[in-house]
Amino acid sequence: MRKTALLVAVAVAICFLGVSKAQAAISDDISVTVTLAQTISVEVTPPTWDLGAVALSTTSAGEDFEALVGNIETKLEIKSTDGANGWVIAAAAGADAFKVAVTDPAFNLQTTNQQLSAGWTAYSACPFELKYSSPTSDTKTADVDQDFTITVTASAPI
Repeated sequence: MRKTALLVAVAVAICFLGVSKAQAAISDDISVTVTLAQTISVEVTPPTWDLGAVALSTTSAGEDFEALVGNIETKLEIKSTDGANGWVIAAAAGADAFKVAVTDPAFNLQTTNQQLSAGWTAYSACPFELKYSSPTSDTKTADVDQDFTITVTASAPI
């Protein structure tokens, strides 16, 4: 019986000697590089300008607008269309001609792009003010709409 107990003790000892100790966890890292895509964009607020009925030879009070740009420095340009029903945008109000002025930088809108900002800061709003001057005389008769569109364009600065 002693032999059996001794054999069992030796077998248990051999089992404990054969079991290796647990190893510490091994890890490795993944280095991740992410770059946001450049987004050239512009959002103008407010999106409408309701001047209502205006008299001949009047200039509106200034109306404030903002052009919010995307995530890179952005060049901003602005232009206008001619009005509906034969009205034209011009450098000065005249017969059937209206004027829209940008106050800073100071210039009058045309039907071709003009620079509002050479390089506006990313994620910020470029403020600008517009003033409308009505025609000095009218050959179209009253109540003829002269609706027009002003377009602000964003592009990468040169």
